[in-house]
Amino acid sequence: MSIFSCKGTLGIVTGLSLMGITLHINVHAWAAAIVAFALVAVLGLALGYRRHRRSGTLLLGVVGVLFVIFSLYRSEAIPMMGIPRNAVEIVGFAGLVAAGIWDWQLKKACQPRGSW
Repeated sequence: MSIFSCKGTLGIVTGLSLMGITLHINVHAWAAAIVAFALVAVLGLALGYRRHRRSGTLLLGVVGVLFVIFSLYRSEAIPMMGIPRNAVEIVGFAGLVAAGIWDWQLKKACQPRGSW
């Protein structure tokens, strides 16, 4: 949900702009929604950890969220390092997606055969 609230909103605003409709979005509320959804994703990973007891997924998710938060709230420091801000954000989202897929695979392996 975090990546959809970030990139999806951007796509919707672009599409509306092409149709001549102007939409003003409070960037602080937008950033807060992205961070909130990212934290919910980490909460889901924490619940998965309780089932499979592998901390790698949770660690990867936390690092991904930290990258996303850093790209949103410390974006003035990123260009000084010579790194595009969007690259840091995308790496964070990729970490969250990878952690989610890994967590899903681990939970699937913990289930007994024949159950959902």
